[in-house]
Amino acid sequence: MRVSGTVVDPQAGNATPEALVGTFEALLAEADFAAFLKMLGIGRMAFSAKRAMHPVFTALCIGVWRLALQRAVPDRCREAYEAYLATLWPKVKDADAFMVLVRDVGGHLPDSGEEDFTPAARDLFARAGRTPDQASLVGMALFLRRMYDYFFNHLM
Repeated sequence: MRVSGTVVDPQAGNATPEALVGTFEALLAEADFAAFLKMLGIGRMAFSAKRAMHPVFTALCIGVWRLALQRAVPDRCREAYEAYLATLWPKVKDADAFMVLVRDVGGHLPDSGEEDFTPAARDLFARAGRTPDQASLVGMALFLRRMYDYFFNHLM
């Protein structure tokens, strides 16, 4: 399937929700948390800030993956998304609070991956307790766009 300048594996439409979840878990393991922290201005030695932002980054990745699923495999999106969330219950220490975070971070993402990521970028800076300048805000929005493109292009 070819969609506006990006390529989705033709098998993505035939993938089971479990296969989509497995691919996402592999992508999440390789997601660049260090680049995210750098964009926020959180240094290497800011251990408590890094610890606080890790669940936010994970929730962000989940939301961006969901956007990619909605565009690439809309008929399997909900099932794959819910299957992944179900796997989190035994893994996450405070699963209820994390699910609220996932919904909250996802609520700041655009309705589709083709829209502006600036509101989500602004929310991420607020969660980190930072006030971004215009360049940092645009940089984070572009980082989120690249993350979306990466998830979209590697669904399968």
